[in-house]
Amino acid sequence: MRNETLTSLEITVLALACRDPLSSILPRKRLALYPLGPRPHSPLANPRLEALRRFAILYRLHGRDLPAAERERIRAAGYEPRQIAAIEEFLASTGFRQGSAWRLPARSARGWRTIFIGWRRPRCRRARHPIPNRSREPRGAIFVRVSVNGPISTPFCLAIATALLTLSSAPSAAQSQNQVQPQQQRNGDHVVIGVGMGYGPAYPGAEDYRALPLPVIDIAWGPFFANLRNGIGINAVDTDHVTIGASVAMMPGYRSKDAPRGIGELSFGAGARGFMSLKAAGFVATIGATKGFAGGTKGLIADASLSRPVFVSSRFMLVPSVAASWADGKHNDRFFGVNAAQSRASGLRQYRPGSGFSDASAMLTAQYRLTDRISLAATGGVTTLLGRVKDSPIVAHKTQPLGFVSVSYRLGQ
Repeated sequence: MRNETLTSLEITVLALACRDPLSSILPRKRLALYPLGPRPHSPLANPRLEALRRFAILYRLHGRDLPAAERERIRAAGYEPRQIAAIEEFLASTGFRQGSAWRLPARSARGWRTIFIGWRRPRCRRARHPIPNRSREPRGAIFVRVSVNGPISTPFCLAIATALLTLSSAPSAAQSQNQVQPQQQRNGDHVVIGVGMGYGPAYPGAEDYRALPLPVIDIAWGPFFANLRNGIGINAVDTDHVTIGASVAMMPGYRSKDAPRGIGELSFGAGARGFMSLKAAGFVATIGATKGFAGGTKGLIADASLSRPVFVSSRFMLVPSVAASWADGKHNDRFFGVNAAQSRASGLRQYRPGSGFSDASAMLTAQYRLTDRISLAATGGVTTLLGRVKDSPIVAHKTQPLGFVSVSYRLGQ
């Protein structure tokens, strides 16, 4: 680095930009709870130095794939080609490693921190992001739209389903630990209703995290059932050890506000679902598949999960669980892919992930029964994208935390 090319102040700005998050160049949100977390970064007072800082952050994330519009922006700020080359040389010499092994736990820790200290956009340095822009942007620049809320997504459904497992099974299971039932007749009819609050990404891999209220619904009456994971359907086989059922379930999507600008909306839909649950040695294993017949993808999603309820006491129970899902090319290409029209509108590269495993998750649910009918539950976990899905241009975070808390009331036995 030659001192005559860049001033010492500019070199200092570059060094600091190597640690600034992407959120520091995003437009400020109208509603921000600053007392619950650190205040967002303020732009530098000198427009030339702010343009330098922005270029350094985006070049650090995108490398030489940075769009020409961003290079025009820094040239318009007064930097000559030899200075831009010196800037790129400096950033390359810093040895910033985007794929370091320690990034994964650090990113997860930062995500969990947002749950407790405020709804703040977490840092992300690994994925290639759409480039945010303010008003009066150069032609061809890329930016995202920021929404203030988001729809329910698949990770929320899994978290709620894990919580419902404890809510619906706790009373009968606790009784079976304390006493032997005089009659072996099984009666699982119940109605569990309640309210909860979920926190997680707007869609798998999204840049934005959302906190939104969600219902708690778990109804089982004879062969009929209704819940958020398996939808509405009937159990053809329902014994103490095996449950086989079919239903109509929700297929996930996302709104245009939550996706990068130019990607557009992927409408939510419905699918025909079949599943089987096995219960043995205290474990509950579930496999299922959903084929969409309405909505944005109409693809096929297969999922598998394994959980193990652990009774700490007659009122307190923990349920660790793991899950994974696979999707066909039709679903993945429409959910995570970027076609030619979307590429022209957004500036992102075209991408088709194809079929394969899409995500895996690990969760822990804690449930406490205040009374025989009123229960409190909290679920926390982490989900990570797999395969070619994680390399999609619309994916900002490969690994993301999520959580769900609820209070519910149980009717029936």
